[in-house]
Amino acid sequence: MPAFVVLTLVFCGVLGARLLFLRRQSDYKNAAFYKVLYTPVGFQLAIFGRRLFGRWISERFCELSGLAYALTHAETLAAIRNNMAMLDPTRASKTHAIRNCITQGYNFLEFAELWLKKKGELHRMIGEQIGLEELQKARAQGKGCILVTGHLGFFELGGPLMAELGFPMVTLTLPEPSEALTQWRAEFRLRWGVRTLVVGGDAFSAVEITRELRAGTFVALLADRPFNEHTVPIPLPHGEILFSTAPVMVALLSGAPIIPVGLTLQADGKHRVEARPMITPQWLPEGREATLHHFTQKLAQELTPMFVKAPEQWHHFSDLAVSRP
Repeated sequence: MPAFVVLTLVFCGVLGARLLFLRRQSDYKNAAFYKVLYTPVGFQLAIFGRRLFGRWISERFCELSGLAYALTHAETLAAIRNNMAMLDPTRASKTHAIRNCITQGYNFLEFAELWLKKKGELHRMIGEQIGLEELQKARAQGKGCILVTGHLGFFELGGPLMAELGFPMVTLTLPEPSEALTQWRAEFRLRWGVRTLVVGGDAFSAVEITRELRAGTFVALLADRPFNEHTVPIPLPHGEILFSTAPVMVALLSGAPIIPVGLTLQADGKHRVEARPMITPQWLPEGREATLHHFTQKLAQELTPMFVKAPEQWHHFSDLAVSRP
């Protein structure tokens, strides 16, 4: 075995052992892993390591890092198990929760893989493709489209993939923990022709999004981790979580349709892409709240089966269950 391979594996082992003694945090955002890795430096290190050591060693490092994270953050691991139990209690074991942490580690590696790809090469990362004709239907309407997904798999691949297929793309995002990271991720997406629109809960954001959609742009956003009070309770097979009503509200304001989408990692390392049937929200006679509730639930009914099929790839590190009085 080459010397650099041995040295790398020893380094990974020492790092893993060191991390076992990190202080356990109640909030994953306070964890050492989060503060160190979820920065521009963390992403750049992933790219540097992938380029230097290759795929195989990088995968082993991701596995060791994910394992170390899981074993040193008991409360976070418990939250992951609780979330997975709402999808499928039989797959909410400690082993499967650790696997969830490891697949999140793989997502860092996939950023590096994406960085190393040239335009026209993204098809090498894509496996099974289902329902992509829905995207063509939406483009034919000329109103743009709202692509809605959850924190499932390597969802960051969706924007570059759509851009490579010829769809004008904008990704909506909340501000990252630092301005430097917000800028880094925006520049990363722009390499593939995907613009980033940093939004909040204000009216100006809604106006900007509506303007993009009316210009024919495809807008991508996440719905399963709401950032404000505009939410709807969504039933899962064994629990209930909150979904954002923002996609439906934007669709109503712009006239653009919604397409639920998901990306999941296949056994062969490629990513399965699925687009579900188009949803076109319309105002109901029962009023605003009934309209938002109805179409947000309809959206969730298309997305949640994807979560159920791959709970180890549904990445939420805090408890999502709705608390009832």
